[in-house]
Amino acid sequence: MASVYKCETCGVVANEAGHLCDSKQIAGKFDYCGQDFETQNTTMCKSMRKRLRFECSTCGRPSEKPDMVCRPIKVHG
Repeated sequence: MASVYKCETCGVVANEAGHLCDSKQIAGKFDYCGQDFETQNTTMCKSMRKRLRFECSTCGRPSEKPDMVCRPIKVHG
């Protein structure tokens, strides 16, 4: 099973620990939908992608809330 990490600070889930501020390895399930990580073709579930309305203008990291990234810009919605 693929490794999955969760940020202990903000709750964001990613497949690489380096993408998070305070990462902790968790079981292979997405917190947002409960779907097995291995069945995903991307780093997040479809329901989460629909909620993403911001991204960091520095690193490009997507977010559903502007306060979850350093320099938020609205991307859609």
